[in-house]
Amino acid sequence: MILLTVGSMFPFDRLVREVDELAGAGRLDDEVVAQIGDGRYEPRHMPFHRFLSRREFEGLFGRAERLVSHAGAGTIAMALQHGKRLLVVPRLARHGEHVNDHQIATARRFEELQHVLVAYELDQIPAQLQALRGFEPRQRVAAPQRLAQRIGQFLTSQLST
Repeated sequence: MILLTVGSMFPFDRLVREVDELAGAGRLDDEVVAQIGDGRYEPRHMPFHRFLSRREFEGLFGRAERLVSHAGAGTIAMALQHGKRLLVVPRLARHGEHVNDHQIATARRFEELQHVLVAYELDQIPAQLQALRGFEPRQRVAAPQRLAQRIGQFLTSQLST
């Protein structure tokens, strides 16, 4: 099963519509269940929920073999914590999906670290979903000492200006 989740902060109709159209055209090789938030577009070819309780979300999340999501840090962290295969599609400001394009940088960084696959354009979704089948996300290794060092350097730089 593929779980499409767009979170609850902003609508992501462009992604929901694309995945729904792919499902309707028979271009996806698995069942898709979607969590679509408060967007205007309602899927016609896949079951969906606007919002889910934590328990409902965790149930679907646990069953999912692959995830498709916006490039939100919370979803990425949860996928990494559970070793889930995740395809992220960054929200774009030019489509009114977010206030800026920070999700491109987030997606790019987690892609570089081999934690996720990314579809920067909607037409990349089918190929990336196929690639996701064999993708093994690199395990995230916490480095609290490095983080503390970077915070210390930042604070020092701010105090000296």
